[in-house]
Amino acid sequence: MTNFGRFQRRVQWSALAVAAALTLVACGGGDTVTAPKTTAVRVAGDSLADSGTFGLKFTVQGPPGQPFAIWTDVIAQGVKAPALCARYTANASGLPVLNPAATTCTSHGVGGANINPSGSALDATPYSIPQQLKDLAAAGSYGVEELLLVDGGGNDAADLITAFLKVSPGATSDGGASLVALLGEVLSPTQIATAVAGGQTGLLNGSGQYMVALANMLADAINTQALDKGAKRVVVVNVPNINLTPRFKTLLTAVAALAGGGATGQAQADLMATVSDGWVKTFNAQLASRFNGESRVAVVDFYTAFDQWVKTPATYGFTNTSKPACPVTGLDTNGLPIYDFKGCVATQLSAAPPAGETGANWWQTYFFSDHFHGTPKANQAMGDLVLAKLKEKGWN
Repeated sequence: MTNFGRFQRRVQWSALAVAAALTLVACGGGDTVTAPKTTAVRVAGDSLADSGTFGLKFTVQGPPGQPFAIWTDVIAQGVKAPALCARYTANASGLPVLNPAATTCTSHGVGGANINPSGSALDATPYSIPQQLKDLAAAGSYGVEELLLVDGGGNDAADLITAFLKVSPGATSDGGASLVALLGEVLSPTQIATAVAGGQTGLLNGSGQYMVALANMLADAINTQALDKGAKRVVVVNVPNINLTPRFKTLLTAVAALAGGGATGQAQADLMATVSDGWVKTFNAQLASRFNGESRVAVVDFYTAFDQWVKTPATYGFTNTSKPACPVTGLDTNGLPIYDFKGCVATQLSAAPPAGETGANWWQTYFFSDHFHGTPKANQAMGDLVLAKLKEKGWN
């Protein structure tokens, strides 16, 4: 399986605590109070935080040698820390491994990474965010002036939704086998037995327990591999409502059609959206509770900010939050659009506006680059969101 095949099958967006953060005010200038020094920024996460493990960033591609900044770059620039670079690289098989030529790099995010990679064979690889945190810890204890950025859980929620959709009768049904197998990787045999015995309601409840367990797994890894290793400033970005991404909007449309269309089909799609959003909220609530009162950790409410950006785009300078800027390059086995970041280049987008758009800058105010990753402007908004939280904490 190629890495891009893995990414195309994953859904990611694949995570604000104060209203001031939603204003997206640029940070870093005009302060009269001396800010704490940040000597380095360390990163663990998924494609949102990938600095180039596979030779690109998951957004619109800039000129050769001048990639656009993702949100973690915005943070590093905002706190005046050294620029970020990818610690991992793809080996001959296309799998991410530590790059011996990048020992000074501190960005460990990997596209397609999970808190719980589906399949135990991936648990000790960089596709595991807990493993990324282990690798970060192995590089040395945290300095008091270092900042750790962590995001994750979006891919896990997407995997859970995909597995749950196979429970109901239909062309893709497996009778719940995929869902039970996924839950069984984390939940106890007793919890699994209870979920199965309860039918669809039991599996719904078991899925909620699964998301709680994932939040605990991430919190445990942060405690063990960061806080216990001397980290004093840790930012954890929670999971957004992935139903608002173009990919899941398309998927929910397909759910409605498979359920017979009309009011009945739409009701099924709405129910799936409500249930899956509930799982994300359960994860976020548990994550917040684990770090409640922990002065060394700031949990950033990406969920609320993302909702605001997508639903009221004009307020934040976006002109389109429903269509991706990158062109579709094909369809996957489920009939969902495929996008290729290697071919999603700023100069080409500017040279060929799609129907309904004019001018070279049309794509610069779009929110999504492909069906779930942000454009450079969206990454700037996310970076500003986190910088606002750092100022609230007194870390910037």
